[in-house]
Amino acid sequence: MHKWLYLVQFEWKKHKDYNVFKVMSIFYLVLLPSILLIGKKLPKSLNDVGFSIDSVYMFPGVWEYLGYTGNWLVFFFLGFMSVISVTNEYSNKTLRQNIITGLDRKDYFLGKLAWVTTLAFAATLYYVLCGLLFGFLHTETIYWSKVIQNADFIPRYFLMCMGYGSFGMFLGFLIKRTGIAIFLYFAYIFFIERILRYSVHMNLIQHKSMQFYPMNATSDLIHMPMPLAMDGPAAEFSKEVGFEFFLSPTEAVITTAIYSLLFLYASYRIMTRSDL
Repeated sequence: MHKWLYLVQFEWKKHKDYNVFKVMSIFYLVLLPSILLIGKKLPKSLNDVGFSIDSVYMFPGVWEYLGYTGNWLVFFFLGFMSVISVTNEYSNKTLRQNIITGLDRKDYFLGKLAWVTTLAFAATLYYVLCGLLFGFLHTETIYWSKVIQNADFIPRYFLMCMGYGSFGMFLGFLIKRTGIAIFLYFAYIFFIERILRYSVHMNLIQHKSMQFYPMNATSDLIHMPMPLAMDGPAAEFSKEVGFEFFLSPTEAVITTAIYSLLFLYASYRIMTRSDL
């Protein structure tokens, strides 16, 4: 534990004065609650189709809706920071300097893992604080059973952060160049994995196995809330292919955990065996 704290402090000293880190952190802190608040501007006519805007902010629904908002933000901000926390070390030659001054490769990797884990924990803690604040301010009658009804979203949120973070770390160690690694990170999530799933996998075999790709499983940890998906593309897709558009929570947790460990193991192997 002492070494872990030392490594986190070591990484903090590297990042605390980094402007990109400051901007990304501020954006996450501001946007997580702000995007959810936009729902207050939606037309009240949504109530006519059986969807109450108030449910977004009340217990237990707030955990799901805030988590879905956080899904998009974590994918962008934490994944981005995970990539550049590694690639900047190669670009600035600080990795080699750390090794020369006595930090072995294993400890260097553990430092990056400790940093990404700390960011994931901090992002999750802020999600919990925002959820509690929204819930207590908007729920008329507070019951503890309501507060914790969807509390399983909290560990799923943390695992989601680690899923994006471990993938970003892996690309950082693999590519080493900031621009290319960031481009590949976003390109894979937005385009490459979707092409593999829908244009390749689905044409070869229409089976639920197409849902078990790494970033799809990570996003399915906290997917689009069901009231929003029931009449949308997700429902149409499910009817067409004969299986659910989203992984179940258990499937998403197991799949994301496995992929995260694989990404971290691959990162460790690359770090300990590649030239600096």
